[in-house]
Amino acid sequence: MASSPPQEQAPLNMQRQPLEAGINRQDSQVKSQVDELREKVQKPAVSTGLIVFLILNIVMFCVGVATTKDCPIKPIIPIYLAVAGALGIVTKILPIVNMKFFNNTLIERVVYALFIIEFIWMILGSVWIYSIYEPPYKPITDQPHCNKTAYLLAFWLLTLHYIFLLLSILIPCCVFCCIFTCAMVSTN
Repeated sequence: MASSPPQEQAPLNMQRQPLEAGINRQDSQVKSQVDELREKVQKPAVSTGLIVFLILNIVMFCVGVATTKDCPIKPIIPIYLAVAGALGIVTKILPIVNMKFFNNTLIERVVYALFIIEFIWMILGSVWIYSIYEPPYKPITDQPHCNKTAYLLAFWLLTLHYIFLLLSILIPCCVFCCIFTCAMVSTN
């Protein structure tokens, strides 16, 4: 009497099957996303590049904070370093955290907005840094100066950013031109 007749359990079992199938489907999607992430992290070029840029951004942030009052000729340069370093750290870590834990489109949009802000900040930094190229590094009498480490770090990292940006534009263009040329030659 405590157990219900088998006829009543059949519809309950039929309701469970689609629910269990949906859960299994979600589990397989999560597993495939985790496997995808593992593949990306296991690629040495991706993880090594990420670590190098993360270290550079940490160094930028630390040098910027440490030298905030050591550049009277252009006091914005250490601030530029600190903000660029902080933005770089966030834009390197946030996508990984989002991919691993949240997979939220709002966070992706925030990351894209941060990339745009980082690019604008790089252009502003170019104006500030290149406009006083080769400032005096040591304080001589009342002449304004700039900390050598802060200035040269900002100068060379900014220059490297422009070199990488140029290469990331030129290499795909060259590849496209080669593919287009090969396709034109093969059709003739």
